[in-house]
Amino acid sequence: MKNIIKNTLILVAITLTAALCLAVVNAVTKNRIAEAEEKERMDSFYTVMPDANEFKDLTEYVIYWNAKRSGGAEIVSAFEVYDKNNEFIGVVVSVVSHNGYGGDITLSLGVDTEGVITGMKVTSMSETSGLGANCLDENWQAQFKGKDADTLTYTKKGAEAPDEIDALTGATITTKAVLEAVNEGHAFGMAHRHQEAEGGVTE
Repeated sequence: MKNIIKNTLILVAITLTAALCLAVVNAVTKNRIAEAEEKERMDSFYTVMPDANEFKDLTEYVIYWNAKRSGGAEIVSAFEVYDKNNEFIGVVVSVVSHNGYGGDITLSLGVDTEGVITGMKVTSMSETSGLGANCLDENWQAQFKGKDADTLTYTKKGAEAPDEIDALTGATITTKAVLEAVNEGHAFGMAHRHQEAEGGVTE
């Protein structure tokens, strides 16, 4: 009987120690992953807005914006962008669509002061390899640069109109999700531009 109790206590001690170790490792790993994701997001901002030198956080406006919207995409974070001469040159946005084939698709988007997209980069997705995952292709992403239409659409026949982009082959759902995020990010950039001209956030 004593041996059973002793062995039970030993097993309990081992289990608790293992659980504690796993909790510590998870906490450390979680923080490192979060830091890596944040660094990747900030690096992507320089990619989509090449002339960026300094960023000004727009958390207050992001909260205001998301509270007003009810679509399938939402703004994760956003910043005003200034060049090396301290001139305001646009807005960079991290935006997520929840309607990808494999779940969330997060991307970074740059919108200049004229409403023109300066770049787009997918930063996180779980789409199907060889199909939706092709949204990571730099050549496919490059077609968004220079677009300024209020709402972009896709075509499977070769983009010709200013508001069109080529769909991903065999990945219509992914294409729609990316466009949803891009259109949301562009709308945010345009709205911020207007509210800046009017002197701040208004109802």
